[in-house]
Amino acid sequence: MPRAELLWTATATGVEVGDDQLALAARERLAPVLDGIGDPFLHAAGQLVMAWAAEIVADLDGALHGALVSLEQLRAQDEPLWTALAAYSAGLVEMTVGRHDDALRHLTEARDLAERFDNPSLASASRVYLGTLAVAQGRPDEARGLLDEGLKLSLAAHSTRSVTLCVAAFARLAFVESDPERAALLAGAADGLRRRVGLQAWPLRRREEAELAAQVRQTLGADRFRQVSAAGSRLTQQEAVAAVRDRHGTGTAAP
Repeated sequence: MPRAELLWTATATGVEVGDDQLALAARERLAPVLDGIGDPFLHAAGQLVMAWAAEIVADLDGALHGALVSLEQLRAQDEPLWTALAAYSAGLVEMTVGRHDDALRHLTEARDLAERFDNPSLASASRVYLGTLAVAQGRPDEARGLLDEGLKLSLAAHSTRSVTLCVAAFARLAFVESDPERAALLAGAADGLRRRVGLQAWPLRRREEAELAAQVRQTLGADRFRQVSAAGSRLTQQEAVAAVRDRHGTGTAAP
């Protein structure tokens, strides 16, 4: 059991800090001992961190299966935080693979649980992804309301990770609303804020943010994209939040 706990911790830590090598190495060692874990909570949590690590290598089938297995097990236990994390994880993968109805159900479950035990960071993140889902489904007005709520909660929680998650989501909304310069500025701001505190985006988000950057670059041209995103990367958190709230982009674009 102590070995399993150490491997679980190493896998989760690697994913959280963006150390892919650590996460994958720990996951490889955790896999053969997972079935032998007798503690129901540790087994369910082990399934969940295995799912997180699967995202690093784009094993979306494995990530979704692990998250759903973990969710089913955690629902039977008195673990609202981890149940919310499992529902949230399942919802993110489902959104990525286009299973929008399932994603909506699981992200809503995560939001409701987060509110029940008063976790502002998770409540914020679940709203951000409900907003991102609304963008994908062509409901930008609804998306903006959800993202605004998520930003307020993340600022109240003083969470850099949550704030950058919001800023990156607003970048996608700006692009959908035909404002590629603002999208480039906000994408750059999210990346810059994370880098300055040594964070990386969650594995699934890295790929999606890279895809958005490629789309914005193609729209603006490589030189203009580089100029605007570089300006965004220099913004402070306060300036990035101001840029999010400046819907018309006045005073936010690079010269």
